[in-house]
Amino acid sequence: MTTEIEKAEQTLATLQAKRAARIKRGTDLADERAAVALDAHTGNAKAAKRLAEIHSAIATHGSELTSIDAAIAVAQRNVESAKAAEAAAEQKRIAEQARLIIDRADSLFASADKHLKLALEALKAADARIEELHARGFAFPTAIQVRTNALFAVQSSLMALPKYWWNELSHGGVRFLAPHERRSFQQFWSQMAGSLGREIAQRLGEVKQKEVA
Repeated sequence: MTTEIEKAEQTLATLQAKRAARIKRGTDLADERAAVALDAHTGNAKAAKRLAEIHSAIATHGSELTSIDAAIAVAQRNVESAKAAEAAAEQKRIAEQARLIIDRADSLFASADKHLKLALEALKAADARIEELHARGFAFPTAIQVRTNALFAVQSSLMALPKYWWNELSHGGVRFLAPHERRSFQQFWSQMAGSLGREIAQRLGEVKQKEVA
């Protein structure tokens, strides 16, 4: 589909080609006038007639060239106007896209706030459950063990942030973890829960019962 810019440029190119042809025509007329001028002014009737025709053609040619130049000036402005209109339309399209992006970013940051708050509340609640275990005589896992693993899990999550975010965090002292240090909260807790489950089974005598069975 031909755009308005392409149409305007095609019109301008056609006029410029037409002007070039008129310039050549003017050169040809001038050359022919020079060729017949002597004969026309020394009694050659045929040459005189042709010279009169050339004069008339040159006069018309000058007027045509002036009108073509005027048309080219308008065509150039039309090209500029078409380009300006397309640029304005493109800026409008980009602005509309930006509005959608901003709306989406609003919802994403709101979601981040919501889920981060929930995550922090869950972590505080989990820490309280560990304290309940300690109150019931379970030494494992210690507060240091839970804190160390939880911090590793937090850092592992932070490492998934965009690179330039991570660079800012690393300047603040957050360390990039080695592969063996990376973990999720569920990963480290599932191992601790397994050890706790075995200790609970021993206290309940379930291990001995299973051995007898």
